[in-house]
Amino acid sequence: MNPYSDFSVPWFDAFLLWLSATDLREFFYRFEDFDWLFVFAHVASAAVLLGSILIVDLRIIGVMREISLRKLARLALPWSIGGAIIALLSGSVLLLFDPIAVGVHTYFLPKMGLILLGLLNAIAFHRLYNLDVAETPSARTRLAGVLSIALWAGVFLCASLNGTERISSTSHAELTH
Repeated sequence: MNPYSDFSVPWFDAFLLWLSATDLREFFYRFEDFDWLFVFAHVASAAVLLGSILIVDLRIIGVMREISLRKLARLALPWSIGGAIIALLSGSVLLLFDPIAVGVHTYFLPKMGLILLGLLNAIAFHRLYNLDVAETPSARTRLAGVLSIALWAGVFLCASLNGTERISSTSHAELTH
């Protein structure tokens, strides 16, 4: 079903078809004229999320040591949570506008997987590490920060690749004739 590449996940394709036929999709489709507003909210909130995560992760790996990690995390956490909530809600609306057109992009599922891993990494870090102890980062603490940066950079890379993806002119063009 993927017009962009040969990458396809049958169960996810079936989910997208089902989602396209739901009343929820029909409800949100009424607001499609405002898709530009939801795209703006999605990109802006994702930028806030990435920025707030990045500044804390950079401190975790040892940059800006003159700033207290606990104080920085306390300042950044509401921005991270707010950015995540708005990005999740606006992204869900964008998906509901046209589930198939959005969901079949080659890097959509990898993006979702990286988001999940990034959130799990953040939750694990906050549960396993004492921020006062992390003031002087250990190798494990630094690794957690580097992993977080890599996961969230991967999310943005996948989003960029989805945004620039073009319909394949080879195999799928042959199927239509």
